[in-house]
This record gives sequence, C-alpha cells and structure tokens, in this order.
Amino acid sequence: MDRRQFLRRFAGEAPAPPPSPPPVSSGLEPYTGPWDEPQAAHLIRRALFGLTRADLVDALFRSPAGAVDHLVDTAVARPLPAAPSWYNTAGTNIAWRYEWQEAWYAEMRAGGLKERMTLLWHDHFVTAIDVYGHAAFAYQYLTKLRTHALGNFRTLLHAVGTLPAMLIYLDGEDSSAGNINENYARELLELFSMGRVGPDGQDNYTQQDIVEAARALTGWVVNMSTLRGEFDPSRHDGGAKTIFGRTGTWDYDDVHDILFDEREEEIASWVAQKIYSWFVHPVPNPEVVAGMAQTLRQNDFEVAPVVRQLLKSAHFYEEAFVGSRIKSPCEYLVGLTRELGIVPPQALLGRFRETGYNLGQDLLNPPTVAGWPGYAPDEYRAWITTGSVPERRAEATNALEGNGAFPSFDPLPLVEALSDATSAAAIARDLAAHLLPAPLDDDDLTELEAILLDGAPWWEWVTLYQSNPEAARQRVRLLLDHLVNLPEYQLT
Repeated sequence: MDRRQFLRRFAGEAPAPPPSPPPVSSGLEPYTGPWDEPQAAHLIRRALFGLTRADLVDALFRSPAGAVDHLVDTAVARPLPAAPSWYNTAGTNIAWRYEWQEAWYAEMRAGGLKERMTLLWHDHFVTAIDVYGHAAFAYQYLTKLRTHALGNFRTLLHAVGTLPAMLIYLDGEDSSAGNINENYARELLELFSMGRVGPDGQDNYTQQDIVEAARALTGWVVNMSTLRGEFDPSRHDGGAKTIFGRTGTWDYDDVHDILFDEREEEIASWVAQKIYSWFVHPVPNPEVVAGMAQTLRQNDFEVAPVVRQLLKSAHFYEEAFVGSRIKSPCEYLVGLTRELGIVPPQALLGRFRETGYNLGQDLLNPPTVAGWPGYAPDEYRAWITTGSVPERRAEATNALEGNGAFPSFDPLPLVEALSDATSAAAIARDLAAHLLPAPLDDDDLTELEAILLDGAPWWEWVTLYQSNPEAARQRVRLLLDHLVNLPEYQLT
C-alpha cells in the first residue's frame, strides 16, 4: 500500500481485518547485504528513539552484527536512573507522578534500547497509575521493568505479580481464601504469559485453570508501612488445586513453575510475537516467530539473545519492513528532538507529557490491561486519527520555530553535520534521508530543492548561505517544515 494512502486510513472508519504479514523471502539467517546509511538508519530508528548523526556514524563504523551487539551490550550495561526523592514515600502527589513521567521522556533520549524494551514490557505487563495512585509504586514498577528489560522473561513474569502496582491494579491484594478474585490469574494466562490460543490453534487454558490458579495466587497483599508486596499466609488458600491437570497444594511460585513446565512452547511463541511486532512489523511472521521462540527456549527465556538474533537477521532488513510502522506518540516526540538536535529543557518534558496524553499515550497509564491499541497487530493504525495528525504536525512546527516550551532552533548546525551546506540539492537529499525512513523519488527531491531555493537558481544558494545566514536559516526551516509534515515522517 502507498504510504500516503496508508496514513489516510484514519481511526473512526470501519476496522479492517488484520492484514497478512508482508511476503518476504528471508528468515533469521544473518544479514549479509550492503551496510550503508539506509540499512544502519533502519536499525537505529527501530532500536532507539529517532536517528542522530552520531548514532549513524557509530553503526556504520561497525559491521551489521557488531552494531547490534553494541546496542544490546550498551543497553544491558546502562545503570538505572537515579531514584527520585520520594521513591519510598507513600503519597498520591500529582507532582510526583508528573515528575516520574517526565523523567521517563528524558531517559528515552539517553537510554536507547533499554528504554525501548522497558516500554515494551510496560505495554505487556500493564498497570495504570490512575488505579494504584502512589508515585512510589510507579517508581518500583518501572524500575523492575528496566532491571529486567533485556534479562530473563521468566524472572520478570514472576516478579511483576508481587509489585504493589500490579497487586492493586488487578485486585490481587483483594483475593483471599474463600473470596478469590480471578483478575490477575486471568491476565497472567491470557495476556502476560501465553495468550488464549497456542501456535497449534488449541486453547492454552480453561476457565477452571484460571479459578485454580487464582486460588494458588492468594495471600499477596500490599504493606503500606513498607510500601512492598508481602505474603500473608492467613489469606492464602492452602487446599489442593488442579492446574493444567496437575494437582497439589500449589502457591504463587508453583503456578509459575507449572506454567513453564506445561506451556513452555506457548509462552515462548507469545513472547516472540511481542518482540517481533515491536521491532519489525505489527503483523508477526509465523515462521520467523517460531524460530525466535525456539531461541528463547534454548536460552532459558533470556531475552537478549532473541533481540540480537532478530536485529541481526536478513528478515529485519527486508525492504517491505522499512517505514512499515507508525511512530507511537512518545517515539514521535522524543525522536523529533533527537533528529533535530534539540536538548529538551524541563519545561519541554512537561509539554511532552501533556502532548503524549492528548495523542493517546499517557505514560504509566495505558487505557486497558491489553495496553495501547496502537501496538496491537489488529489495531496498529490507532495512533493516526483525524485529531492526532494535526497535533503531531503542530508540535513539529513548534519545534522548528521555537514556540512554547521548545528552545530556539538553529537549523544550520544540523545541515552542516549532515550535508554539504553549499549545495541545495545535497541538503534536500540528505535532510530527507535523515528524517524519512524510505527514500524519496527524484521528483520529490526536486520539489524539496525548489522549496529551499524559493525560485532562485541553484548557484545562488552558495551566496545566500555565506552572506545572509538568517535568510538561509529561514529557507532551511521551510524545507524541514515540509519534510516533517509529509505522511512518511509519521512512519519508522
């Protein structure tokens, strides 16, 4: 589908059935094709939040596999951000909530792949601060996701269920012997571990499995003195339960052990689909997902080997996937500043928080336990609506013009870093390559050059650039404004 046509399919129309994966010929075999700016830029755009020249140069200095290893190794080694002053204090202070959301925007700029993975797990293991309230619980939750962002999925799955944010959000703390609440048990099976149906098309669990798992999970409560989840034996159902055909006096730990003993293949497939959709295309390729699931199982559910395998694969670099994903709001906002070389002051981080909310992505507060619809294979057009597109474009224009909380922007350093500043044709070509995920044709590039020249012959650009820098800045701003308003800029 033409990308402009694709982006005109706004939400509000009758939903189309999820498309099939694009037809491609390659799989998880290592990529051995050309390693030039388009390929390196594709990797950076998908692994980080927006593209910078420094990222691109660093990737090109390495091999394709070396660039991926560097990204993953850097993410694994990155230390956690400093804890806020209130991290261990009870309270629903809205200012603390805002501070933590804004701090996440800042960390997305600096934390790269680690924050990409943290956001993935936030959309997967959903909690909402509107429900659990306390900012300290948001700190604990996000820190746990960061700690295991590229670590062991089994460990992370076990850990999130005893966090206060999750115990409150899915009513685990209200579940006790004789008065069970099924909410967490249901989502543990349906969303967090393996989905309703396995790779073979068979149901992964029954309603009775949910009920019995809920009994086994009882006893975990939130201690408001320590602000931690803790086990209260008096609330635990110690009777015999039968889960996936296995009977015993199962508890929280046992449920997770049984899950991986009895449904290892289904869990691996579910997690592999999530990682695939996050980095490649909203609609998973079954054959590639099966290979990723096998790698996940072979590595005892360590996530980093699967991410390395996928990002190093020939499949990842297929032309059909370049520019095939819509930027989420936080990806759009953070990427815009990185691509333009704008360092956000604190006020701009606050604006990001507000704009993200308006665009449908209130960090720490997904709309449902299923996460944001824009990440779902059957609803991935949800980020683009008749309301969100004008606001996205307005923010890009504000960035270029230094409006509102955006600092003053000088485009000439960007031009000088990316291109031959004395050539209008080179500037048009190189800025387009920097900002857009797929190449434009010659006619489009000629149109971009004409915007920069504003009716003057090409040779007069040199004189303008050298003798009238302010006029040159304004011309470049007009060119950049045109580029960020193209439908292609909404894609990655």
